[in-house]
Amino acid sequence: MSYSDKDRVIALAGIYQAARLVRDIARKGHCDGDMSRASLDSLFAFDSPSVAAVYGGERGAASGLRTLISQLEEPSERDLEIARYVVALIHLADKLRSEGKLEQIGDELEALHSRIVEFDLPRGTRIAQIEHIYQQHISEVQPQIMVRGEPLHLQNPEHAAHIRAMLFSGIRAAILWRQCGGKKLQLLFSRRRIASLARDLLESAENP
Repeated sequence: MSYSDKDRVIALAGIYQAARLVRDIARKGHCDGDMSRASLDSLFAFDSPSVAAVYGGERGAASGLRTLISQLEEPSERDLEIARYVVALIHLADKLRSEGKLEQIGDELEALHSRIVEFDLPRGTRIAQIEHIYQQHISEVQPQIMVRGEPLHLQNPEHAAHIRAMLFSGIRAAILWRQCGGKKLQLLFSRRRIASLARDLLESAENP
């Protein structure tokens, strides 16, 4: 399957969306519910017909597209915490792939998806089980992603589980970005092109 520049931008937006959601939960104890659901659902998009379909369409990556645009077009207002999470998620995805862990992780996500469908598991249970897979297979990989925020939120078990689930979705997006031909140098030398494509995609998402 061949991928376009827009495919790469949507996948990249998925990484930025996860990073923003992690930051918001860690700082405020809550995040955009629709974007969180789209990112969570992306973990179970095993045979999507397109990259956009992984997020249920461009609208499901809207927050990531907005964040990507602001990070690339407004260097003076760039959120360094989000940038740090993005780099860490890409690095961790690369490490998981090089260590041959992706197949087992994929098998466990498919098994979880079967349980979700069969038993109609509520959202909290889904997040807890996603966190369990993350802790089993990803938390042990070094260097770990260090999340900063308010201790009150970081120490809350539900918020901690949500953060790990969002990190998981960011890793999934980073793997997708690599599959689409994404390279780190593109973030350095194609910033205007990426931002322009992200604006087109965001306009399409907001005006379907």
